[in-house]
This record gives sequence, structure tokens and C-alpha cells, in this order.
Amino acid sequence: MSLLKREIDKFNHVLSVPETEDTWESLSKGIQFFTVICKNGACDWPEELVPALRLLALPLIGAMSSERTRLSGVAIDLIASVASGLGCIFEPLLQIFFPVLLTLSGRTNKVIVTRARACISVIIETTQLPSILPYFLQSMKDKSTSLRLTAAEGTLTCMNCFNPPDLEKDTRAREVESVIRATARDANADIRKVSRKIFDAYKLLLPDRVDRYV
Repeated sequence: MSLLKREIDKFNHVLSVPETEDTWESLSKGIQFFTVICKNGACDWPEELVPALRLLALPLIGAMSSERTRLSGVAIDLIASVASGLGCIFEPLLQIFFPVLLTLSGRTNKVIVTRARACISVIIETTQLPSILPYFLQSMKDKSTSLRLTAAEGTLTCMNCFNPPDLEKDTRAREVESVIRATARDANADIRKVSRKIFDAYKLLLPDRVDRYV
């Protein structure tokens, strides 16, 4: 049994305990310890780490969604560390954890919103996954202004750091155009302001599509 496998088994045991007033601190410490392991080389073994995190998704999502900001914070930090370490190999975990982060960005708790947005930015910048864009487009339909703003700002971050050929693909370009349309008509002035920045980036990156799109 590899050292990482042993640590994963320990982590599984830690997360198997339901969150209560008596257990949440031990959960928090266990997640923090596993984060250190991920930062210190576990991400070099994605063939073990990725399946393990998929299996541990439910308790991890529970911790991320906790009303206890300290527990939620360390769980969100773990996902950020995993994304940073795995890069594009994070993709199988994107569909599991990214929607949760978006939902958290629509919370009323400003601390959790700030942490969720920071984690989303880390995932965008370190994984460079174009498959992130559909999540932002879907989020533009949400009632939460905070979530829609997160999606708009996230799209702008994608425009500023993704590989241009990835954005030039018709499917991705259409997603960006749809986000621009949605944000340009949004009732919130801050979202409309971000929309203009997205459109400016769009004009620079996809000049051949501008006339047809406008």
C-alpha cells in the first residue's frame, strides 16, 4: 500500500464522521492536514488522488457548504490546492466541485463568498479548462446577483488568461457571446460594467467574429 493510499484511507476515516458541535473541529484539522499532503506531492499521483476525491465528494461538499465558516474555509482551500497541483488534470473533479463553489458565491455570508470566488479564480487560472465557461453561462440565469457577478467576473478572468485558440473554437466563442448578451442586459450595474470589459476582451481575442456578432 502506497503512502498516499494510507493517507487517503485516514482522510476517508476523518470525513466519515458527521459534522456536529463536537466533531467539526476535528473535521477541520483533518482537511487541513490533507491539504498539506496535497501541497507536498500528492498531486503528483493523480491516478490515486482523483478517484479518491471523487469518492469523498459528498462529505467534502458537506464541509464546503457548512455554515461554520472555519470548516467551510478549509474545505474550499483544499479544492484550491488540488486544482493548483493538478492543473488541467483537475477536469474530472470540475463537474463535482465547481457548481458547489458557484452556489457558495451566492450566499449571504461575505466570508464564504470571498473564499468561494478566490477558489474559482484559482481553478480558472491554474487549470485553464475551457469547459468552465458553460457553468458561468448557466449561472447567468440565477436569481442571486452575487452569483451572477461571480459568473461575469469569472468569464472575464477566462478571457484574460485562457489560451486564445481554445476561445476561438465555435462552441466556446458562442458561450462567451451568450454571457455578453446576458450580462449586458442585467439589472445590476456592476454586472453590466463587467460585461463591457468582457466585450472589450472579446473584440481583441475574436476580432473576426465581432461584426457578425454585433
